[in-house]
Amino acid sequence: MDIICSACGTSHKSNFKLEKSLEQLRPGQKVRLKCSKCGEPIAVGREDLYGNGTGSSGLKPPAAPDTAWLKEGLFEDEEVVADIPQALILMKAGDAREKMIGALAGLGYKVDTVEASLEAVKKVQFINYTCVVLHDGSVNGSFADSALHRYMSTMEMDRRRYILYVVIGAGMKTFYDMQALASSANLVVNDADIPYFSVILRKAIPEYETLFGPYMDELKIQGK
Repeated sequence: MDIICSACGTSHKSNFKLEKSLEQLRPGQKVRLKCSKCGEPIAVGREDLYGNGTGSSGLKPPAAPDTAWLKEGLFEDEEVVADIPQALILMKAGDAREKMIGALAGLGYKVDTVEASLEAVKKVQFINYTCVVLHDGSVNGSFADSALHRYMSTMEMDRRRYILYVVIGAGMKTFYDMQALASSANLVVNDADIPYFSVILRKAIPEYETLFGPYMDELKIQGK
């Protein structure tokens, strides 16, 4: 609590003993302090201790909060909400990618997109994505030549097991588990089925969680 002399403006710091004395005052009672600079008396009451005074006692009230950000609608988040799942799509911009973004967003994912494989690797290294989607057409040659695919295929299992890795391409057969296994992926989707990506995810994600959920829960219990 700052005590300001109304005569000369000098600020005085309060202390525990003074605040204890103020608490014991009856409403309307004042304690008179002498300004250390000009010697003028400063009247301080119990109501000033709790910030209810009018300011005549010389107490300086806290500044009002800055609301300038209201006009721009911008403010700085303290932290990202951890419970929001995040997804990454490596695919060239276009209608097909927009459909995939919409499908993931509709399931509650925060979606990032990139068009370069190395950029995708950098993001996966530092962000805990729970879904990573690689489109075969985003790389020269086969998807297997992608730096992202190589990174996903060699990732440590203590992290990889928590990521739904989806490979999409003209040569893929949607829901074909053998092809997904051979591709080190959890799910494969044919290009022609991208319009149904939302339905595919709604089927694949619960099946994935049913298959691996109990196993991953047990690993957590074992501290792995």
